[in-house]
Amino acid sequence: MAETLDIVTLRSLVAVAQCGGFHKAAGVLHLTQAAVSRHVQRLEDTLGVELITRAGRAIRFTTDGERFLTHATRILDAHDAALDDFVDRTQILTIGAMDHAVDLLLPGLVDRLRTALPRKRIQVRLGRSAGLREAVSRNQIEAAIVLERLTRDPAEPGVIPTRWVGGRELTANAEHATSRVPLVLFDHNCGLRRGAIDSLVAADLRYEISVESPDLAGVQAAVRANLGYTLLPALGRLPAGTYPADGLPAPPGVVMKIETATHLSGRDAQRIRRVIEGSLRGS
Repeated sequence: MAETLDIVTLRSLVAVAQCGGFHKAAGVLHLTQAAVSRHVQRLEDTLGVELITRAGRAIRFTTDGERFLTHATRILDAHDAALDDFVDRTQILTIGAMDHAVDLLLPGLVDRLRTALPRKRIQVRLGRSAGLREAVSRNQIEAAIVLERLTRDPAEPGVIPTRWVGGRELTANAEHATSRVPLVLFDHNCGLRRGAIDSLVAADLRYEISVESPDLAGVQAAVRANLGYTLLPALGRLPAGTYPADGLPAPPGVVMKIETATHLSGRDAQRIRRVIEGSLRGS
């Protein structure tokens, strides 16, 4: 009997490549890590070659693995395209997120969602937490990552620390004892604005708002221009041209919340929550 390839095992292999490891691939596929390993082993047995080498937690695709990965991706694309012609797989799944997540969170998150929900077209809507929360409640978008509140408890579930950042010249010559701390803030009532001001007030530091902006791009541009400090979630690397600001009071953390719309199936809502929670944890 001729050998055949199983779509499920191919999807596991592609997920390992996209996620960079078995553990993360298992998370987005909602399988155990052992199951994903078995899928790859089954492919290796079928093909008679080694596809992935392991060194501790690190993995590397072999030359055969890289070559077969190209075939696997094409097969999955053809498989999914065939289903598109006969099954309604074109439903758009819109995820709302604050614009802080664009560089630090969304690229990996979107890839994980596409892997976990291969029958959905993933679309992202950026906005403020209040607007995104309202859009979810009206079933205008399927899910949203929103800032729920500030917290001083670093052990609280869902908390993400924040950090002060400034431009190169400002952070290199910081002196706040006898002067007002210049701030670059959002022009709306958001948690980060409140957290920045409240932290300085609690430490008896004077401040002045040097720049207000309606969006993150404006805030970052003003910070890079050394016009003031701002408070950002510590979700990963710092935005280009910004640097950690030492000597300012310890800021609060922010509690992120995942809102899902009522029209979502329970299965899809659960998958979305798991993928987003994993991305927020960096796992």
